[in-house]
Amino acid sequence: MSSSTSWEEIKKLAADFQRVQLVESSYKLSERNCIEIINKLIGLDLINLYHSTDGKEFITQKHLEKEIYDEIFVHDGRINIVELQSLLNIDISYIEAKASEIIKDDPNLTLILGQIISKDYMNKISEEINELLKEKGSVSVAELTNIYSLPGDFLYQVIKPRVGEIIKGNFDGNIIFTHNYINHQKALLSGVLEASIRPIRFSQLIKENNLDQSMIFEIFDELIVAKQINGKLFGSRQVASAVFVPEFFTKAQDQYIQAFFKQNGYIDFSTLKKIGITEPDNYVKSLLATEDIQFLSSSCISNFFIEQLGQEIEEQLNKNGISETMQILPSNLSEKDVASLTATFCQKLKQNIDCVIMAETYLVSRNFIKDFQNKFQDQMESKSKEDLTKKNIVLAIKSETLIVGSLDGKPVISSKSSKSKSKSKSVQESDHVNIEIVFIDKNNLINQLKLLVNEDINDDLMDSLVEYFLKPLNSQYLDLLKSKVEKGLVTISETDQSADGKPAPKKLTIKEVQEKVKFFLIQGKIFDKALKLFSNQKVQDQLNKHLLKTSCSEITNEMLKLIANEQMIQITDQNLNSDSRNKIIQKLKDPFKQNFVELNQSLTNQVKIEIFSLKNIYFVPELFGSN
Repeated sequence: MSSSTSWEEIKKLAADFQRVQLVESSYKLSERNCIEIINKLIGLDLINLYHSTDGKEFITQKHLEKEIYDEIFVHDGRINIVELQSLLNIDISYIEAKASEIIKDDPNLTLILGQIISKDYMNKISEEINELLKEKGSVSVAELTNIYSLPGDFLYQVIKPRVGEIIKGNFDGNIIFTHNYINHQKALLSGVLEASIRPIRFSQLIKENNLDQSMIFEIFDELIVAKQINGKLFGSRQVASAVFVPEFFTKAQDQYIQAFFKQNGYIDFSTLKKIGITEPDNYVKSLLATEDIQFLSSSCISNFFIEQLGQEIEEQLNKNGISETMQILPSNLSEKDVASLTATFCQKLKQNIDCVIMAETYLVSRNFIKDFQNKFQDQMESKSKEDLTKKNIVLAIKSETLIVGSLDGKPVISSKSSKSKSKSKSVQESDHVNIEIVFIDKNNLINQLKLLVNEDINDDLMDSLVEYFLKPLNSQYLDLLKSKVEKGLVTISETDQSADGKPAPKKLTIKEVQEKVKFFLIQGKIFDKALKLFSNQKVQDQLNKHLLKTSCSEITNEMLKLIANEQMIQITDQNLNSDSRNKIIQKLKDPFKQNFVELNQSLTNQVKIEIFSLKNIYFVPELFGSN
């Protein structure tokens, strides 16, 4: 077929098509019919279309895919799926389904946080990162996350394969940096640390020299390995706590501490902490490993220095009797360390001088204590003579109902108190009123101590001395009084009155009672032999009864009065009978109580022969002695 023929045919076909278009159709479909037909076809799966959200249009899958690609391109390779819904006027479920298909089939697209991102966009931000890197020298992934609002993991996947190609620099997983930037940071850090002559904090380094916090420790390690700087890092590898200490400073510090210890004999840990040594005890153990040192809670001290101080303390104790270790030891030692060293001195001095610790930081020699106590012996003797002339005091001592002065000024019962309230009325009547017996009070004792020491005494030491001496001195005085009363060294005035206000009868001495008892015993024996001369038994019984009521009763009464007086039992009625004797006998102490019970029963039962049991009482050593 010729070319001219072909062209003619085309013209003819065009004319036929135009004619057909101009001819009016005999059948027409309404818009509603068209929609129903399309929906029917969609329902029969004969066609696959999407209708717009306003219901006016139908869109094919291919057209939707084309629209999505167009929008990705228009938005530079990054668009949010939600934004596509408003742009394409299509239900978001259709867009999400189609986007998933596209991303699955197209390796150049990625779905991140509801956003479609293309490979072109990744290349674009890589170029931007490279420009930022040229400007700043280093960029962190965290910084890029804030700039692009993308996850760090995704940015890591974008950056890593493009480093060295699009991004001209190095990447350690967190930071992108250039070689020039690293060299600049290394030179800056090296210069600052080499020039430093004292410890410097890394936080200060970063702030003052604009160093990169993220790589400062890595650069520091490289400088140490290369021996470009000399020194050590103290604290943790955290900017807030890390401290660089130059070797020059460490040597000077060691020399200073060694010289200080050699000159003074001790080291205070608080001073070491002020110059940056965080573990002073370990530091001293390492630095002064060859020294003989005693470690305390907040300091350490040379044992040689302790020996020297011990000699000085010993001299003070020998001279004054008291030594305050706080004045001898270094002033910046803590109270706890001073107390600990005071105990050490006390232990070491035991070989030469015996002493006790008072108020935690004072040493007081035993000789001082003994001398001070001996000062009161004459006073005790004089005062005891005066007190033993007072009947109420003697009665209080003998009844063992005593009240002594105490440190707080309140009376304290020091031995057996008054009788129980549950006892009979007769026993309660014999109780004595409590008498306070004080040899020396607190104020007087303080004055005596000040006179002895001849200097101002620290309040704490004074309190300890008073506590140490006050009660023992009073107790010693009471023991002295008791001892004198037991020995009969009592000089009670004979003008003392009895309970009824009348003059009390003169008490017989032990010797007088002995003579009187002997007289009645002899008289009783004579009467006993005489009444046996009577042959009439009735007469004998009457004479025996008379003998019991007279001589035997007199002997018993005198003996009972004497022993009752010794045991401080008051006898109100001098004319005793069987009942009154029994009341007094019940108050006696053994061994006399049992003997008098048997004796009184003999008198009551009128058994003559029992009268001679008086011999058992007469020869009791506690009462009459051995003659």
